[in-house]
Amino acid sequence: MKHFLTLFFCFFVGILTAQTNVRAWYAQGQVWIIWNSSVPGPHTVSVYKKATAFTQTTQANLIGQPFQYEYFPGTYYQQTLDPTFTYRIPKPDGSTYQLLPGEGLFVETVMNTGAAFYAVVTTGQTTVTPGVNITANAVNFQYNPVSQPVNCHLQRAETLVSGHKTYWFSMWVLGRQDENAGRPDFPVLANAAKNGMPAMFIISQSLNLDTVGGNKVPMTHLFHGGGGTANQMMANRFPQFNLEPEQGISVSHNDDFPVNTITEEGDSVFTAGRSLWLGWTKRHNPFNFGFAAMPGDTIINYTQRRIMWINDWLIRHFPIDSNRVALMGYSMGSGGATVLAKTWPNKFSTACLFNAGFRGAEDPASIRIVGSMAQNLPTTLTGYQGQTIGMNEVFSVNVRCSANRDLPLMRTWVGKNDDNDRMHWGPDLAAQFRLADSLGQGIQIHWDERSHTYPVLNFHWIQGENPDEQTYRDDLSFQENFRSNQSYPGFFNHRLEPLNNDFGSGMIGINNGDGDNWGCWGGYHNWDLNTMVDEPGRWEVSAWLTADAVFANDISPNSALLTYMSIRKPQEFKPVAGTMLEWRVRDLANDQIIQAGQTTPDAAGVVTVPNIFVTRENFRKIRIQVYDPALVGTSELANPKFQIFPNPVSSNLQIRYHTERPESILFRVSRVDGSSESFSFEAHAGENQWELNTQQYPNGWYILSMRGNAGVRTQKLLIQH
Repeated sequence: MKHFLTLFFCFFVGILTAQTNVRAWYAQGQVWIIWNSSVPGPHTVSVYKKATAFTQTTQANLIGQPFQYEYFPGTYYQQTLDPTFTYRIPKPDGSTYQLLPGEGLFVETVMNTGAAFYAVVTTGQTTVTPGVNITANAVNFQYNPVSQPVNCHLQRAETLVSGHKTYWFSMWVLGRQDENAGRPDFPVLANAAKNGMPAMFIISQSLNLDTVGGNKVPMTHLFHGGGGTANQMMANRFPQFNLEPEQGISVSHNDDFPVNTITEEGDSVFTAGRSLWLGWTKRHNPFNFGFAAMPGDTIINYTQRRIMWINDWLIRHFPIDSNRVALMGYSMGSGGATVLAKTWPNKFSTACLFNAGFRGAEDPASIRIVGSMAQNLPTTLTGYQGQTIGMNEVFSVNVRCSANRDLPLMRTWVGKNDDNDRMHWGPDLAAQFRLADSLGQGIQIHWDERSHTYPVLNFHWIQGENPDEQTYRDDLSFQENFRSNQSYPGFFNHRLEPLNNDFGSGMIGINNGDGDNWGCWGGYHNWDLNTMVDEPGRWEVSAWLTADAVFANDISPNSALLTYMSIRKPQEFKPVAGTMLEWRVRDLANDQIIQAGQTTPDAAGVVTVPNIFVTRENFRKIRIQVYDPALVGTSELANPKFQIFPNPVSSNLQIRYHTERPESILFRVSRVDGSSESFSFEAHAGENQWELNTQQYPNGWYILSMRGNAGVRTQKLLIQH
């Protein structure tokens, strides 16, 4: 018989013969059921519940059937290589209980106030013996989602050799056949067969984490590839991607859906998770070795729901800036990050995707869980117009999975030598990229000679593990700079610029005449996040092509590239379709107008500016301005020597001002009710920057005005604590 954990259990002393010493207690919205198990334990145990004592399982309700890998901490055995690891769980008095070796665990999320007896038997057995495998007394529990919500629980703290502190957490899901029958604080995250399933994630903390004075930091979610594990994505791992947070934290998740099935011969077969970071069929039966998803079933996004609940839990319990949450994924994880970005585009700032997961996947493990590509089972995701999204469309970057018009900024890296069976380079992927480039979402596409895995680093965008051998654009620290509540310029139609390289038709391999071995569409484009203007009457951004970078390949080989630009995720600048708008492109150094024209929003309200020449920063930075002449005069579009950022602001506002000679500056912060406060600064010749603490101001809109030698300038300011 095949036991995944047998190797580890040889460390335990003594052999037990049954599930004994069953006890349980209630804490934090869940009942924690513990027992002593035979070692090695049975393939599965069954957990039963009833309001009164019982002696046969037929007299009670089955509430869970965890695998050996789940009632013992198999994920931790696998990733820590510590055979003595045991779960840590909360007790009613607020303390923590560390399970002993050989103790099993099942966690029930309660849905009402009451009391019940709990019994644990080896699956297939029916006898319940008082004093052995049933709780001695009824366990009291309460249903109070407000004062006693469900939580995640710290299992392990470790400092890596790099100095990064890591924290390993677990949570136990609520499983129901009705995916909408969850608690207000805890949604349904599995079908009934997987009720109580454990899930794990790891936080890696920046070496320079600054949360002093209530400062909030960015968070980046990381998703491993098929067959991978969360610990592979910690801060000092996967150096090809530079996954070290510089300002905030990273959260590496685990695809905790082990395909652990029982064969007809009674063997337990364990393989890696294949929920594809999405979910599984509503009727999935993990205890039937021959089970396969069938027509008529639906894919419920259980895994997505779990990630989103963890995301919100972290924001509630840690000093996380909810507007600076990014996504990164590799292989299968890139598919998961893509679908999360498409399903909750307003929750995430940007998504960085390696070895693109933009197509459906099909292998024996995934077919059992999500069906075949021929079946194209429906999912619970809906599109822009409310239509049901099938499994074949769910990963496509061009199929939206929400009612939102715009995606977060998407950045992808693919290899022309990638022949992976699931995420390979191919004609369908090349066609997706061409379509995405024409639709104006602003996705940045990079390709080179890489294969699916990176045993040797000798391709264009990764030539080694040092900063001067890699692009900065795929570093986790780069993703930390973006915000979900800030618009961005969606540069597109790069395929129309002859100076850009082209990836070809999607043929596997390089040097075969099918397109260029390496290149990028939009990857050289940068913009100033701090000086963007997004107001009801106008939108502005300063942009350029990279000329100053540590890694030489990051520098644009062209002094200028022709591109289109669409305004994506606008916060305030939302003119209705058909409105006549003016646009200007100015030289940022001298305020001279280089290009100008008119444009109108399309039927969806998207504003596009055509044929902009974006130039290398060592030649010229440009200011792209789009405005409604009915609301904004051309005199208000002068080169912004008075700038404020970030806007919206939560705590400290930065004020930047350039003057040719020293002068006294008077600032006034005014509310819509007419109240105001004034303060002054002394400016020296050249660039000045000051900081204003806004924490004393209530949330809301303000006008910040500046009076100096050049007269009065004003900026609209939103304060959100």
